[in-house]
Amino acid sequence: MRFTTGLGIGFVIGWAVASRRQREEVELEARREAQGMFGAMTRHPSAQRFGRRVADLAGERGAEALRRARQNILRRLETDVDDLSMN
Repeated sequence: MRFTTGLGIGFVIGWAVASRRQREEVELEARREAQGMFGAMTRHPSAQRFGRRVADLAGERGAEALRRARQNILRRLETDVDDLSMN
């Protein structure tokens, strides 16, 4: 009886581990297929240059927005500014 119980428990645990591994492998393969074309596109030099230009432009625009906000704050802190312009 003990052998049969151990065999049954071993079978169930083995089956659960194997089915989980199978699911993980299928998901990994699906991710690899999805990354295939996208990965090739992102490794291309022109795509990398484009990405750098977009990042640089975003950084410049962010810095310009910060400069404008700073100027507005400084302008509002001045004592001789007309109060109507703040509304």
